[in-house]
Amino acid sequence: MRFKRFLNWLVLIVYGIGALSLPQGVRAEPYSVSPQQVSAYELIIAMNTLRVSYGLPALVEDPIVNAVAQSTAAIMAANNMSWHIGDVRGRLAAAGYGGGSIVWATENFAVSGGGMGIDEIMAVWADPDHMRPAVDAAYCNVGAGVAQASNGRIYYVLQAAYVSGQACGSSSPSAVGTSQSGSGSGFVPQIIIPVKIATPDADGRIFHIVQAGQSYWAIAITYQITIQDIETWNNISRNTPLQTGQRLFIPSKDTAGYATPTPIGMVVPAAPDADGKIIHEVQPYQALITIADAYHITLERILALNGWQADWPLQVGQKLVISPGNITPSPTLNAIQKLTPNADGNYYHTIRSGETLLWIAGLYEVPLSDLMNWNGLDNTSVIYADQRLLLLITLPATPTLTPGPPTTTPSPRPSLTQSPPTVTLTATATESSTRGSNQGLVMGVIILFMVIGGLLWWRFSRRS
Repeated sequence: MRFKRFLNWLVLIVYGIGALSLPQGVRAEPYSVSPQQVSAYELIIAMNTLRVSYGLPALVEDPIVNAVAQSTAAIMAANNMSWHIGDVRGRLAAAGYGGGSIVWATENFAVSGGGMGIDEIMAVWADPDHMRPAVDAAYCNVGAGVAQASNGRIYYVLQAAYVSGQACGSSSPSAVGTSQSGSGSGFVPQIIIPVKIATPDADGRIFHIVQAGQSYWAIAITYQITIQDIETWNNISRNTPLQTGQRLFIPSKDTAGYATPTPIGMVVPAAPDADGKIIHEVQPYQALITIADAYHITLERILALNGWQADWPLQVGQKLVISPGNITPSPTLNAIQKLTPNADGNYYHTIRSGETLLWIAGLYEVPLSDLMNWNGLDNTSVIYADQRLLLLITLPATPTLTPGPPTTTPSPRPSLTQSPPTVTLTATATESSTRGSNQGLVMGVIILFMVIGGLLWWRFSRRS
């Protein structure tokens, strides 16, 4: 057990060193929350508000979960990551959460180039996997962190956890510590007062009377609208605290001039253009599955048309191709055939946001182990956007045409008015020469026999 704890602490130290010893230019900057930006405390309040709306008790903010969430946000910002670090339960246990008992945890993150509002963050987390902290009764504790990368991107991280076999609220599963979310709440759960939906008046209009402890987010999520809707239709700013007894007009689908954004779970399909192409712009609270259902197509079809993956978070305002329109398909090149050699003659892949080593290996149809070996990587290596990976692959050979045997064109048959072709004359001369040679040979043999016969006759005549 001591050795296992030592390994867990060692993992945590390695993560800390990884955040400090980073390539130049990717170090995370200290993050100070402006009035327009979302703080870690607001992430917790928003998730707890959503959780209470499902009839579950609010998650209790925990200092260790807060510390690990903030460390995670800093590491992701320092490395410009667009994927999870992994093993959130192991990292929490290594930090002391659970006191050595079995820990279970989940982690949500969102990233934006210039900051996101709470509406947009919660829209990114609207799918079933990211809704676990809000709908799973097993979770007890929560923590959050926010960090900014050197390029201005802001990372938002929220973690929820519980200790196996321990009831929520029975005792604190964590070691004594100090909350680092900036709320100063420590182990005290946030006070969340559920919002009761108001009854429409005689004209069908809805006015909500603010009660003590209610927030913009709590009211917006209850009525399935956004904070921006509340601001627009009541001429107020979210930076101004709500007052108990304040009267807010709540727009609905029947309100004249109210069209977007659509309520939670509802997607207004876009009309096709002149060429039949359909582009959908993502709105708050929309997820891939709800968009696919609205257009009556499969989730896999949307992913294929947009080069997207199911676990990549959507952004509010992002445009998705739903139908390519009336186009004539043309032959497409595979990923390898699209590569252009570098000046050194090698091929490289530049990592884009959201890509993993496993995905890249599948793209080029090479073993993951080979890809890692080519680039000196292992299971603990962290890759980041714009990093180049060496690809020691051989492009398929371009087929070349092999010339066939030469074909002969038959000469035209000579007519009565034509001279014999040259080839015929040559053949005839050759035949005559051969015939003459044969006749000379015969005459030589005859003369030879005549000479021999004469000599024999002369000899025998002398004897007689």
